[in-house]
Amino acid sequence: AAARRRARAAEGFVAAGLPWFAVEYEARLTGLARQLGDADTAVAAARAALAHGEEHLEPVGQAQLHLQLAEVLAATGHFTEAAEHALEAAHWADAAGESTTFGAWARHQLGGLLLRQGRPAEAAEILESALPDLSVERHGDGAIVQTQWWLGDCHTEMGEHRQAAERWLQAAEIARQWPEQRDHAALAHLAAEALGNAGLPAEADQAYARAGALWRQVGNPQGLVRSLRARAWLALQGEAGADGARELMAEAVRECRETAAAVADDEAAGAEAVAELGHTHRQFGDLLARSAGEDAEEDGIRAVFEEALGQLTEAAAVFASLGEEALDFRAGAELAAGWLEADLGRPAEAAARARAVLSACAGAEELTGRVAEAERLLGSVAG
Repeated sequence: AAARRRARAAEGFVAAGLPWFAVEYEARLTGLARQLGDADTAVAAARAALAHGEEHLEPVGQAQLHLQLAEVLAATGHFTEAAEHALEAAHWADAAGESTTFGAWARHQLGGLLLRQGRPAEAAEILESALPDLSVERHGDGAIVQTQWWLGDCHTEMGEHRQAAERWLQAAEIARQWPEQRDHAALAHLAAEALGNAGLPAEADQAYARAGALWRQVGNPQGLVRSLRARAWLALQGEAGADGARELMAEAVRECRETAAAVADDEAAGAEAVAELGHTHRQFGDLLARSAGEDAEEDGIRAVFEEALGQLTEAAAVFASLGEEALDFRAGAELAAGWLEADLGRPAEAAARARAVLSACAGAEELTGRVAEAERLLGSVAG
């Protein structure tokens, strides 16, 4: 009802030849339509407000209307046009002497929009210019965290992993103070990934440990398990070695099993937990197989390969329990196990796994890669 009243009032002013009086009603209608989830009305009202006000409003009003239109366009996925209006908003804000208020917010929005368009270098430049003017008092600490988060994304896309980690850690320090810790956990996890990609394994492990503790605190077992798996791979290359890596991956398996048991009555959550268990067994098998190269004794290598084979077999069984949705993952685990069977001198077992994959993937056009690998495995053990 309120939306209809504002729309009628705006139409009345336009019909009376007084379009500038319609601007306030159209701007309010934009906000109300957004609250009601009516994106089309929000965009139309924002466009009308700008069209009716652009020749009559002061620069600060122009900035507000361009920014409002940019926000509603972004919400509907029209990022290119939204960026154009965010840029206009920044220019009008500067003209109005509001560079540190509306201008900073417009540049913040513009940077995010450029990032969404795949223009990370330009986005980073804009976001860097906005950051000094963003303040907790005027814009809220959420805007500062989001700007740092986007800057981390920009640096990652440009391959600047150390800089990305720095941005995400800075954002995490602010998010640490919030009652809700999910953003803190996500930022710590992102920073850990970036530190690992930057070749800083010790720092990455610390960040993953921090993220894992936070994921546990907020009740996100998937995040916890993934942090444990990442730490296991780091440990394999570090001082902890294969033993430390094995302990971390075993802990990840336990967490998966506990989660799967806890959510067994929820079909969707249960399937997600079981899938995570399958991925963890798969990575455990891959990690063990990778670690075997460090053992010079043939008997030791065979023992580790056998252990890895057990994990891969378990992964295949877990994925099989999920049906067609996990067929690709099941085939991948079966083939990895098949190659290990071949390395262990068991051509018949390797061939059986390859044939199982060929049978399961028959007719699945999206799995031609798995079929080709199964055929290669068969060919390698045929002689």
